Amino acid sequence: MQPEKNIKITNARTINRMRCIVGLVICSIVILLTVISLTLNIINFYNDDSPEAGIGTLRMYTTLSNILATLAASICIPFQIEGLRKNRFKLPSWVVEVMYIGTCGVSLTFVVALSMISMSSGFVYAMFVNSNLFMHTLNPIFIILLFTVAVSDAKIKVNRLFIAIIPTFVYAIIYFVFSFITNVWRDHYHIQEVMPWPVAFIAIMLVAFGVSALLRFLHNLTNRYVQRGIEKYYKESPDYEFEKISFAIAKLAKEESAYYAEGDEIYIPVDIIKLLSERYKASSLPLDIQYDIYLENYLLNIHGKQPDINE
Repeated sequence: MQPEKNIKITNARTINRMRCIVGLVICSIVILLTVISLTLNIINFYNDDSPEAGIGTLRMYTTLSNILATLAASICIPFQIEGLRKNRFKLPSWVVEVMYIGTCGVSLTFVVALSMISMSSGFVYAMFVNSNLFMHTLNPIFIILLFTVAVSDAKIKVNRLFIAIIPTFVYAIIYFVFSFITNVWRDHYHIQEVMPWPVAFIAIMLVAFGVSALLRFLHNLTNRYVQRGIEKYYKESPDYEFEKISFAIAKLAKEESAYYAEGDEIYIPVDIIKLLSERYKASSLPLDIQYDIYLENYLLNIHGKQPDINE
């Protein structure tokens, strides 16, 4: 029975390594696409004579949302590189939340391009012509994949729904003031051609909220799936089937210490040890003792000594 069980359970390190590689590839692609499209827009490569050409591109929600999402993606890269080096990838919750805010912005860009801009300028132009191919189509798709598939380390709480749409709310206020009250900008999104601007303001914020809610749902769905896979591995895999929990912790310490490099900060994987503790419920060993066992074995392994494990 054990071999069959082993086939069904994916190694938690494999799950994290795949997320790490996929995330790093997507982040690199997004940064490249943004740099290319932003550069072409600023130098006015497309010979556009509109006020939004050249440096004027920075007044566009499309441009700003892509820049924000790209900055968020770039924050992930150091953690992904470190995850590949140590074979253990986990993003801090604040990075996931910044990524959430950035993803909401480009996702709204994608939705608006598919609907409002396509209605006024045509679908092909809105999605595929000039820099629209990068900023309306490719970047949003890659960013959405990054957030919902590879950046699934922390659950997004309900109250973050409102925080995620703050950049959109701020831009909407600025856009409607500049375009319809002071007339400093032209209505470059042709909103008045579709609906009155007060109605559009409410509609855009409702759509932004709906987009953020959908992204949160998809992200948390992936998070649940990944976490269940990791829990299943440490709770059920034959890889950690030992007579005593101390031996399982020693194995964990040995695996983690294999990726130690001089100067690295040593941390105790509390989350994994707690999973092992649930697996070995019959053990009366307190958690603080389990942490001590891990640390002792980790230090012995990196100094090349043979651990002596006894519960």
